[in-house]
Amino acid sequence: MRVNPEQLVTFSVVAQLGSVSRAAQALNLSQPAVSGQLRALQDQIGRPLYVRRGRGVILTEDGERLLPHAQAIARTLHEVGEQITDLRRRPLTTLRVGFSFALTRLASAAARRALDLGLHLQAETRPAADLAQGVRDGTLAAALLVTSPQRTLPDLDLHRVGEDQLRLGVAPTHPLARQGYVAPHALRGETLLWPARGSGVRVQTERILQGVAPAQGLEVGSLWAALEGVRRGDGVAVLPASFMARDVQVGQVRSLGLEAPAVTVLHVLVTPPAALLPSATGRLIGLFAALR
Repeated sequence: MRVNPEQLVTFSVVAQLGSVSRAAQALNLSQPAVSGQLRALQDQIGRPLYVRRGRGVILTEDGERLLPHAQAIARTLHEVGEQITDLRRRPLTTLRVGFSFALTRLASAAARRALDLGLHLQAETRPAADLAQGVRDGTLAAALLVTSPQRTLPDLDLHRVGEDQLRLGVAPTHPLARQGYVAPHALRGETLLWPARGSGVRVQTERILQGVAPAQGLEVGSLWAALEGVRRGDGVAVLPASFMARDVQVGQVRSLGLEAPAVTVLHVLVTPPAALLPSATGRLIGLFAALR
């Protein structure tokens, strides 16, 4: 049986005040509205909950048994209402948060969900090395970046919130496009599009291709630029699978697996050390973990 909580609240107020008219005033309702809710509750339960005596009401035995439950519901709803009011009045804490180029797709979702935590996020996009330095010097409260599993950052804490796989992105017309997987040495004759030096993807790609010299490398500066170069057929690029997933889905890019042991990259939230972590920044850890 599903009971209307509003009817239980009305019942508890009528029982407390012993009068329908006074309860109507306290609830800012009309007397017919209060009487209608009491009748509906009584009809649903199937037993009389009260009897009228003069201008007031007296609870029956069944009404007395129901009353503590109705009062508990009324208290809970009142507390919820106060918390919602408090959240609306509470000023938002503004945090500047950095995002790796590969993870900017999460910025809008993070900013929206942060509002529920009383946080106003200001998103910034920079290369990974600059993001870490921003957290270190305090210009950023935290940074979400892509990094290799082996990477450590002195004086900072890394909170793992997800992971991805590096794959080779090629144009659909590229000779390698029909293959499911390629070995690193297959890139010796290719034009490789490189993201910014020091980025997590760049560092891990250099590990994967250690000893392999592509025909030429083009420094294009960002993952977005590398992906656009792949679309245009200007070269190939090693990119996170999730980063090029939409282009793969619509047929603009082919994604090939790499036959190498070090293709996993981590998504980490970089923060100051726990001893220096403000409570507002601490709330971000769970938020970003939920965005995976």
